[in-house]
Amino acid sequence: DGEAAKAFATFKSESEADTKIKEELVATKEGEIADIEAELTALADETKEATESHRHALDELEKLHTMCVAGEETYEERVTKPQKEIEALKEAHDMLENWQS
Repeated sequence: DGEAAKAFATFKSESEADTKIKEELVATKEGEIADIEAELTALADETKEATESHRHALDELEKLHTMCVAGEETYEERVTKPQKEIEALKEAHDMLENWQS
């Protein structure tokens, strides 16, 4: 009878100690879960903001592309335009030089 009571007391104290450790672990894990959920919410908000910013940047890029690149002349067109202007100026110069001849 005495040994059974002693064994029960030992079992009871070990079980209580184990339960206390596990309850502390549960509290710690619940705290970690709350922290992770808060971080996840913050990251979701940041992702939403970044997506909006990216979409806005793409819209602006499209506007700039239309204004700056899409209507731009080719290299050949840019080269021939000044050459034509030079030829026209030479012709006008010749006309002015030779108008009294």
